[in-house]
Amino acid sequence: MSARALRKRDLEILLSRIPPLPAPKLQLEQYTTPPHLAARMLWVAAATFRDLPADLVLDLGAGTGRLGLGAALLGSAFVLLVDVDFDALKHALAAARALGVDAAVDAVCSDATRFAMSRVADCTVQNPPFGVHRRGADVEFLTAALRLSSTVYSVHKAETADYLVRKCKEEGAEAEVLFEEVVRLPPTMPHHFKREHRVRVIVLRAAKRG
Repeated sequence: MSARALRKRDLEILLSRIPPLPAPKLQLEQYTTPPHLAARMLWVAAATFRDLPADLVLDLGAGTGRLGLGAALLGSAFVLLVDVDFDALKHALAAARALGVDAAVDAVCSDATRFAMSRVADCTVQNPPFGVHRRGADVEFLTAALRLSSTVYSVHKAETADYLVRKCKEEGAEAEVLFEEVVRLPPTMPHHFKREHRVRVIVLRAAKRG
């Protein structure tokens, strides 16, 4: 199926085929981005703002790559997955091959907050750590994304929305909350005892001024 013929529902189905990490790491807050949230976020970026497809897209803290691979499925020319976890990137590249977008996808094993490039990316799509295990990780990822790209789409806990919008302004970017959702996380960590854990999240779009 070509990117031109892809519908939002098709995108969600394709993203749902990317398996979660078999052994997610608590210290990295490796929670899988739900396919419906990933598809909605990417669809808004493409259909509403025309930020996707793009020539160069980053997925910071990519994990299994649902956001970055979704950007590739929408026709982006080149997508770079950045994650400090080598095993996660291996899973993401295997998924890229399974989805037939591996020619447009590459990966770098690096701390996303310290990553540097010689050019500015067109767009970053990311679901960073929420800063639960390491305080401030969410802000560090957002700041890195604004340094590395012109436009950023980022998932965060809903209660941090106002602070993050102000932070973007300090970094020279205009930000807005695109939508809010309740994410239902399955028990994937050893300390999880509930059948699901509900988290209110927002998707933030930030664009550099000028």
